Amino acid sequence: MKYETQHIADRLREAREAKQLSQRELSRLAGVPQAQISRIEANTVDLRLSSLVAIASALDLEIALVPRKAVPAIKSITRQTTERMVIQPPSIGKEMQRLQKAIRSIQIEAPTLPQLEEVRKTFASIQRLQIDPRFLDNLRSVRNAIERARIAEHWKGMMDAAQNMKALRNQIAHFEPTTEKRGASRPAYSLDDEDDDA
Repeated sequence: MKYETQHIADRLREAREAKQLSQRELSRLAGVPQAQISRIEANTVDLRLSSLVAIASALDLEIALVPRKAVPAIKSITRQTTERMVIQPPSIGKEMQRLQKAIRSIQIEAPTLPQLEEVRKTFASIQRLQIDPRFLDNLRSVRNAIERARIAEHWKGMMDAAQNMKALRNQIAHFEPTTEKRGASRPAYSLDDEDDDA
């Protein structure tokens, strides 16, 4: 066991488990043999940079070299974004699992698809939101669009699904249940970084 890489091995295993991926599924997503993933998680092998990059990408993680002085701040921010677990209503939770499975299938079948990264990031941001059961049909609609695009290998459909998913994310983020006070403050921002005026 190498102490200096133990935290990396632990973090990769935790991220895989949080995404409910088996080592075999991660192997298909990352293109790294399952036996190698097992050895990496057990910290019994020297981790090659190419394997680390491939596995991190499949787990929606970024690798960065940061100044040592910034590490405490980065750990604090990371803790805040990963420890906040949202408990969804059962019907929403099941639909989110189905949507995640549809996205994972495309990751395996068409890993270089340009819209895939946008879909993955948008899905990750939706996972961090509390979703009202009234959005169940919208989630189904997005999942069905992704599944149709995958089955027909009609990747323009993926572009439409990505846009629909972004719109849904914004609706969920700005949703105010009718039981809340009318005078509650509304957010003065959108989750999108750019305007879609084109």
